[in-house]
Amino acid sequence: MTVSIARLTAHAGVKYLLKTTMRDDVPLTPGDATGYYMKAGTPPGRWLGKGLDGISRHPLDQVTNADATSIFSNAEHPDTHQPLGRPHGQTTVAHRNGEETKRAAVAGFDLTFSVPKSVSVLWALAPKNIQKLILESHHEAVNEVLAWLETQAIHTRTGRGGAAHVGAKGAVAAAFDHWESRARDPQLHTHVVIANRVQRATDGAWSSLDSRTLYKATISASVHYNGLLFDRLQERLGAVPGFRPPAIRERNPRHELVGVDDQLIQEFSSRSHLINAETDRLIQAWEKTHGSRPSRTTVTKFRQQATLSTRQAKDKDPTPLSDLAAGWRVRAQQLGFEAATVIRQTINRSHERPVTAADLTGPWVAAAAAAAREEVAGRRATWNRWNLLAEAERVCADIRCATAADRRTWIDSVATAAESQCVALNPYRYTVPVDAGSDVAFAGHSVFEFPGARLYTDAGILANEQLVMNTRNDDGGPAIAPHLADTFLTHAGQAPDRTELAPDQLAAVHEVLSSGRYLDAVVGPAGSGKTTTMAAIRDGWEQAYGAGSVVGLAPAAASADVLGRKLGLVAENVSKWLYESVGQGAAGRAERFRDLEASRPGTFWQRLRRSQRMADLALRQEQWSFRLNQLVIVDEASMVSTAQLAALVHQARDAGAKIVMVGDPAQLDAIDAGGILGWLDRQGKAIELTSVRRFLREWEGPASLLLRAGDFTAVQQYEAHGRLRHGDYTEMIDQAYGRWIEDIHAGRASILIAPDNDTVTVLNERAHAELVDRGLVDARRAVRLSDGLSAGCGDTVIARKNDRRLTDDSGDFIRNGTLIKLTDRPGHDGSITGTRLDTGERIKLTSEYLAESVELGYATTAHRSQGITVDTSHTLLTQGCLTRELFYVGMTRGREANTAYICETDPAPDEELHEIDTTTWLEIIGEVLAAQGAERTAHEVGDEERESANSLHQLAAEYDYLAQIAAAENLRSAVERLQPGLAAELEGSPSWGASVAAWRRATAAEPRVATATLEQAIRRPGDAKDLMAVIHARLRPTGGNNSPGIDGWLCETVPGERADLVAMIEQVRELANRRIQQLRLTALSGTEPWVQQVTATLPESTPTAERNHLVESIAVYRDRWLIGDAQDPLGPPPADYEWDRGRDRQKLEAQITLLQNGTPDGDGPTTPTVSIETGLTNVGWEI
Repeated sequence: MTVSIARLTAHAGVKYLLKTTMRDDVPLTPGDATGYYMKAGTPPGRWLGKGLDGISRHPLDQVTNADATSIFSNAEHPDTHQPLGRPHGQTTVAHRNGEETKRAAVAGFDLTFSVPKSVSVLWALAPKNIQKLILESHHEAVNEVLAWLETQAIHTRTGRGGAAHVGAKGAVAAAFDHWESRARDPQLHTHVVIANRVQRATDGAWSSLDSRTLYKATISASVHYNGLLFDRLQERLGAVPGFRPPAIRERNPRHELVGVDDQLIQEFSSRSHLINAETDRLIQAWEKTHGSRPSRTTVTKFRQQATLSTRQAKDKDPTPLSDLAAGWRVRAQQLGFEAATVIRQTINRSHERPVTAADLTGPWVAAAAAAAREEVAGRRATWNRWNLLAEAERVCADIRCATAADRRTWIDSVATAAESQCVALNPYRYTVPVDAGSDVAFAGHSVFEFPGARLYTDAGILANEQLVMNTRNDDGGPAIAPHLADTFLTHAGQAPDRTELAPDQLAAVHEVLSSGRYLDAVVGPAGSGKTTTMAAIRDGWEQAYGAGSVVGLAPAAASADVLGRKLGLVAENVSKWLYESVGQGAAGRAERFRDLEASRPGTFWQRLRRSQRMADLALRQEQWSFRLNQLVIVDEASMVSTAQLAALVHQARDAGAKIVMVGDPAQLDAIDAGGILGWLDRQGKAIELTSVRRFLREWEGPASLLLRAGDFTAVQQYEAHGRLRHGDYTEMIDQAYGRWIEDIHAGRASILIAPDNDTVTVLNERAHAELVDRGLVDARRAVRLSDGLSAGCGDTVIARKNDRRLTDDSGDFIRNGTLIKLTDRPGHDGSITGTRLDTGERIKLTSEYLAESVELGYATTAHRSQGITVDTSHTLLTQGCLTRELFYVGMTRGREANTAYICETDPAPDEELHEIDTTTWLEIIGEVLAAQGAERTAHEVGDEERESANSLHQLAAEYDYLAQIAAAENLRSAVERLQPGLAAELEGSPSWGASVAAWRRATAAEPRVATATLEQAIRRPGDAKDLMAVIHARLRPTGGNNSPGIDGWLCETVPGERADLVAMIEQVRELANRRIQQLRLTALSGTEPWVQQVTATLPESTPTAERNHLVESIAVYRDRWLIGDAQDPLGPPPADYEWDRGRDRQKLEAQITLLQNGTPDGDGPTTPTVSIETGLTNVGWEI
């Protein structure tokens, strides 16, 4: 990703950027390639953004230390030192299970714009005149993306809980150019630090930036930047991008400049030259001390040491660009690339006319939109406009546009057309008045319904999800009679060669065998015995329907192989099955069959041969088809996409077969759109295995379930048993590796799990070095692997690609994930022979396969470790690298012990932006537990979005926002009537917002008294410096504790100064009224557990009307305050600061007490009322 985003705290980050700039104060023309060429450091920062008027600065003004400190550290105007909204001194307090965690305030957001690597290489090797053109192109693209973000994403939220999304006047941003990575590789990039303060377009007040929207827009900004940059490079240099497949497995394809060789890109994309230099230094030190050259094993250890030691901060003493460029040219020459030749091959390649907005046609837009929508729908169940914008850019990646405006028109047209082809999951609820003000309407809709937050899905996804759910509910499928299932389980439990089944396993087997449903799902946590359960299901089904009546499927070839061996049946991976049964494999056979059928051979032998071929094709198709009464076990079903499951369900239903999905939705999810297994589980449509049997220690099973649920109390248990270690990155690498290698040497099966591929490489190289040192690996003759490392006889490697042409001695093909112990030296052709660790069969790996698809196999990632069970596991954890699901997988692989090593420092920060306020290990693990990566189905997301948008909690916040604006307008008018011109002065007071809230309460309670109080305060303010503070103090007693309730929405008089406010408030009232009616009906149905809890405490003599009134009131309270506990009617007690919630709860508790004592409220049933919290701050409450 060429644009990344990171938070900056008020006390760190920008200081580093200022320290790396040039040491003098000589102003430079932006983009001047000669002014910085000979100087140490990078150019001074420059101001950007349309919001600079608010701080009295201009675009391209130099960023001084004083200005940066005022804006980012102090959140104040650099000249007047007046606060820009809320001061940074306040901290955010996060509550985790009762524990408070204080964090420094967020000062801004660092958007780092990095040119693609081929552009950095061209820039590094080019003369100064071409460097200047590249830098200008980069700057122009950065500026255009920032301007795009200002219109699309740099906004603010206001109202209670950020209910309203309103526009901002623009960004206040500081840009800093950097030339190199910390590895001294060329990496032209710009840090654009956007201040966490913007001025609201509605009233000019300073407020926090809406970071949620900015984060969502980052990927779209990244691909938009690429498109703009390549547009400008073609315009200025005639350079063109070309598609490149990923150079490293598991990375995305990319566009790079044609003419820049991949070998150059790789040279300038690694730390290899730094590692080599540090290794040479260690060798020289050894020779100086010992008088001889170190052994090969010692050199290998030196290289591993250098790999870790070079992962430190960038050099604090910047090098002039001229010196850097000279070094880069030398490195290119050493690879055989002359700078002039690279430049000649890259520039002046194209002079084609770029397209403009006038070139757009309706048919092309529709086709491009369909392609973008289909691609997004293939990867996720739900998406937003940002996803469509990003995909539209990818679709148009080869199209060069004349101007930034032209590109925006093309991309917006495609994204908008793609939106029209999607199904909206959260329809717009409000009709915005034509004359609506900017505080009511934004981006063409109400401020409560920002288009960027709208979610979409695809009709095909909805249909596939519904098909699976309908199949689960269809009980007309094959089954075994319940009494026969009982008999089988009785005999199975007595069989000496079978593992005894636990009660939950027996229940699961019985239900699957006898349910009669076409589809069942069995879910269970790690270690719950899912494989044992599947084996019993297979035995029971084959006993009833015969051998071969059970088929196994899994999401990957390796997992299918394991499934087949463990269950003793034929198993295949899902993709292969679908390819052969209904995909291109089946289509090819059908075409060949039709050709043979249409042929007219002349001789008997020709006709016979035709018949034989047709019979063979028909048989092979039959082998890839389900049959009547067959049972299809889909293992690790959470990793199978919704489209794949729907295709399997179609086949099974047509054949009269049954599918049973098995897996754990709390572990890894499908790469493509998925979430079905979790949906079935949450809907109560899955059979659950509840007992955890894997772990040797009794405490670890329950603790793992807490971890699975994201419960932070699990951390306490793991810490108490010594399973959590923390420290800096290098220390944790050492500890994790050291304990893993100890386990290996002690004969334990152990797994070393790293958070990313780079750390996997570091650990693999270290393991290889130690084995060489111990004489267990022969490094004298080695083969080169795809991860850039070498392997010799004695090493363990892992295959990373299925290859059905590469088979072992038994004829079985090599699969992605297969571990192989190399047992021979390499042959003359570069091939090497090894033994599969799963089957013991020998296999010969070709040099091509080794170079493209084999890595050292000592360390792995959490994603690759699912399904593995060992004695011990050692998991490295770094901030932002793992989700809860991945961490749970890593911490449940070992039977005897599972240990996490939490790195409290970033393993490889390219920039030292966070020198202070480092994240603690508890915060890191807390973030991991909170980061759910499992996808939810489109049905679920749609239901949740509609439920949230129409809840009284949300509607109350929206009503309060509108009513507060109306009150502000009314107060402004009242002040103007008393003293014209005074209102504008009073609005600048810090007490204005509190006074509006007090005025709203006072006018609701005693309108005449409120007006008289206001007049008295204005006429006789006393000697106070802040008149608004006086007004607030005098109005508060008048309003008292009056707070409008839910029924107040229906009858409260709203000031009518603005018709758009009145119209919107009426719509909110209508929605609230509908919601209350819905809540009443649901609550009175008596199906919810909390209703039964309430009614059970009331005397039988309680009048029905009083009982119903209480239940209705509690239902309204629960919806207003988001009480999620299904058992506890009123939920947990409110916090001290939740005054209105506490008041509502006290009223309900009093009502419950009256009814329990047999003394109903004499006033009788009324509309349930819950207060709406009116704040003590301005209409722009910050979040």
